[in-house]
Amino acid sequence: MKQFDKHADAYDAIRRKIQYPEELYQFLLAKTPGRAAALDMGCGNGVSTIRLAPHFAYVEGIDHGANLIDKATANYPALRFATVPAESYASERRFDLITSATSFYWMDRSKVLEIIKRQLVGGGLFCAYKYDVPQAYGDLRLLIEEELINKWGKFRDPRLLQYDDTLERIAQIGGFKEAKRKIFSNIIELTPFELALFLLSTSYVTAYMDQKPEENYADYLLDKMQTVGGSDPVKVNFDIYAYIAEKA
Repeated sequence: MKQFDKHADAYDAIRRKIQYPEELYQFLLAKTPGRAAALDMGCGNGVSTIRLAPHFAYVEGIDHGANLIDKATANYPALRFATVPAESYASERRFDLITSATSFYWMDRSKVLEIIKRQLVGGGLFCAYKYDVPQAYGDLRLLIEEELINKWGKFRDPRLLQYDDTLERIAQIGGFKEAKRKIFSNIIELTPFELALFLLSTSYVTAYMDQKPEENYADYLLDKMQTVGGSDPVKVNFDIYAYIAEKA
């Protein structure tokens, strides 16, 4: 989404703290046919791409946001990144694993699935994974829900609200073995200030702020989250929903 690229600095500052669970990668590695190459589509600032680097001889990350790719390249200079939409990606290289971390729903999924099928080796694995609105607890949860209902909700892209039919799309494309969904627990400790920064980096809150509905909204949210939650780290639920398919 353009909001992420426009606010690349804020996105980078907090998203590097939002880690995906190691259990997810170990699960994928156990099912991946080889370790020659992996591709991360919609890689953003590279926080998901770097998790693949220890396990594959070649790792590449792509995103259509040039500012995000600049951040990814600065963060992880040893990896290869390119500014290219997933919908137009083409390479002579074939991949053992292709991932899309919290980004697949922004893409033309049917078109991208055709590309993924072409780029995977036989038996290669595709996984699109994501988290939803983070779940804090107690008064922080009430505050986030109030802001979501009263301010951010109407700016959530319909793709975030609709039923996720990724499994059905994979079946329609053909060429994959039976796809499945798997949930991975993912609890991350953040201070209320950091949680506010994360929320300010999301597509729906940045879209709300881009409408300039009120002056200094970012300062308001940062202050409010700390007033309600204090300064100590709190547990935040970022459970991962993964859609996994093996090329036939």
